[in-house]
Amino acid sequence: MSFRIIKYFLFFILFTPLLVIGQNTNPKKKDSYGKKMERFRVKKKDFIKNRYFSAGGGFNFLTYFGDLAPADNFLSTEFSQIKPGISGFVQYRYGPRMSLKAELLYGRLTGDDFSSADPDDKNATPRYIRNLSFRNDVLDLSVMSQFYLFKNFLDFKQRKFFNIYFTGGISVFYHNPKGRVPDFKINGERYPNSGKWVSLKPLGTEGQFSDYYDKKPYSNIQFSVPIGGGLSFKLSDQLDFTFEINYRLLLTDYIDDVSGKYVDLGALDSDMAKSMSDRSQEEYAVMTGEERDYDLVLSNTEPTTYVSKYDGNRYIVFIGYGQDSGSARRGGSSNDTYLVTSFKISYILNKSKSGENN
Repeated sequence: MSFRIIKYFLFFILFTPLLVIGQNTNPKKKDSYGKKMERFRVKKKDFIKNRYFSAGGGFNFLTYFGDLAPADNFLSTEFSQIKPGISGFVQYRYGPRMSLKAELLYGRLTGDDFSSADPDDKNATPRYIRNLSFRNDVLDLSVMSQFYLFKNFLDFKQRKFFNIYFTGGISVFYHNPKGRVPDFKINGERYPNSGKWVSLKPLGTEGQFSDYYDKKPYSNIQFSVPIGGGLSFKLSDQLDFTFEINYRLLLTDYIDDVSGKYVDLGALDSDMAKSMSDRSQEEYAVMTGEERDYDLVLSNTEPTTYVSKYDGNRYIVFIGYGQDSGSARRGGSSNDTYLVTSFKISYILNKSKSGENN
């Protein structure tokens, strides 16, 4: 999706509510369409006094799609990689079919080459050999408009028992991808903190902090375009249940710390950066601890030795991995995305007036 398309989409989603509200508050004018238009204006006027606020929370499931689990193959993500999250929101119903929602979401994303790359799929073999993984705790603040299929001009108590809606908007989120420390350094020494999770950004696994590569580090604060839809059910006069599926189109490709090419390991500043940059030679899967199929690995690549032109040390890597040979570390050309599947309860804050008839 190009930046221009995203710009027009966001303009429609975020500014349409203001235009509609402005139209709804215009004074009544004489209209040549007669009684039919007059009845329509009365309904619009009636809804102005029936706008309402609601607040609620949700339980969410987050599914990552990116370089470690391609979005073009939804079956490439195992159930174990779908992680939970929670959210809270406030919502303003300002029109018969429209509402505006601000939501704060906290959840975890994970990805693992060992779990998502099918060893029997030749197209997935490079990812299986690569053996990268990550986890990322995301804090996301979004503002979204919702368009309901069935409109309601009346008081909130007369809203539909069942409704379908479509949603879209913009979000800003904080993220911090982490990797699990392996047992051994590339020189064979054991890491004292093996098995612990460490932040990947400060390591510059693709040369972001190296003096030898002109590559800027990515930001922990990023933007996304959420789009999706849901089903809404009226549980009582002031209580709703919704089921929602929301697809986050990220404006970054570093939610998993993977987006570029392998670099010369001698250009990296620390043993940890070198270990996290190339994990293809590890005997065990990072997340599960299961033994990897080394026969499969060696049938598709082989070890090679090179002397770094930066630190003069000798490194043993697999061909196509862990060296500055132009090989891509990433697995695709698109930005990362993730899917949010939500179950939500909301409570309408307005109070009905005694004796009010709608």
